[in-house]
Amino acid sequence: MLVVAALVLLVVLGGSAAASGRTSRTTSQTPPFLWGAWIGNQFTGTEAPWSWDAVTDWETKNAGGRHLNAIHWGVGTAWSHPFNYWLGPFNLVRNAGGTSVVDMVTGTVRLSKIAHGAYDGAFRTWATQAAAWGYPLVLRFDFEMNGQWFQWGTRPIVNKNTPASFVAAWRHVHRIFTRAGATNVQWAWCPNIDPYREMTSLKRLYPGGKYVDWTCLDGYNFGKAWMSFSKLYTHSYRQVIRIAPTKPMLIGEIASTERGGNKARWIHSMFQALGTKFRHIHGLLWWDKWGFKGKRRLDWPIETSKAASTAFSRGIGKTLARTCHGLTGTIRTACLGRATTPPTTP
Repeated sequence: MLVVAALVLLVVLGGSAAASGRTSRTTSQTPPFLWGAWIGNQFTGTEAPWSWDAVTDWETKNAGGRHLNAIHWGVGTAWSHPFNYWLGPFNLVRNAGGTSVVDMVTGTVRLSKIAHGAYDGAFRTWATQAAAWGYPLVLRFDFEMNGQWFQWGTRPIVNKNTPASFVAAWRHVHRIFTRAGATNVQWAWCPNIDPYREMTSLKRLYPGGKYVDWTCLDGYNFGKAWMSFSKLYTHSYRQVIRIAPTKPMLIGEIASTERGGNKARWIHSMFQALGTKFRHIHGLLWWDKWGFKGKRRLDWPIETSKAASTAFSRGIGKTLARTCHGLTGTIRTACLGRATTPPTTP
């Protein structure tokens, strides 16, 4: 039911780069708009992609029945489970014609240990199995590394990580994947937005063009100090395009609360900004899960109001119409999210 994005990802990011096992420093092509969500258990009691009814319910509720082309989910550490442990969900998304955007983390292990090879065997197994599977996936490795809330963060609290150790760990693991032939894995470098300019410098954290396929940003409107998408993202967005101007950018996690403002209007203005001020952004993944901050429940799902769902459906429709412009036939139909092929059981 998802639109075909997997094949397109390889084409737009450079076939020669995939063949050589290295990402391209430049690209003359624009990737399609990769869009979807991390879909929580509020629809069926089970998260996507394990519950495909959750995917179709989300599409019906929030996207006007359009079929999203990416599912965001997580695999934890490479040493907790090898790639083949996750073949079920990977194949379910792939059989539906879509792309898995997966989070992989290093957990509580210091990044310097990763860089010096302490877990090479687990990474090598994961990469070898991913290469054998062969279909495109997007890997968000140690996301939001510029903050201090995760163990792999580079504002040291527990593990005393540094920007240098993050870069060294990223490059080391990337090389393992390259040597294993896992050129189907696209690497998304995904810091958190920093509107108050208080986190680790992004320039110090960038691994380099040949180690990154997508740049990426995560960021939420918590509502305590209501901030528009543009106000939240502009500073970090400008930083990223100065660092990596030729890379397509993904919004890896985004959501807004209903508390403190108008969520539907916030979503509407977000899509307007994507079409005007933020032209380097070629993908958006909504965090469609309830969250908590202390005792406060965070109403991140789009469908917390009918108005918000309508705003998202209209906004993604206009975005797809713009980004799919010039395509014809079945490729255009798929790009617009109108595919009807059901997924098959893995």
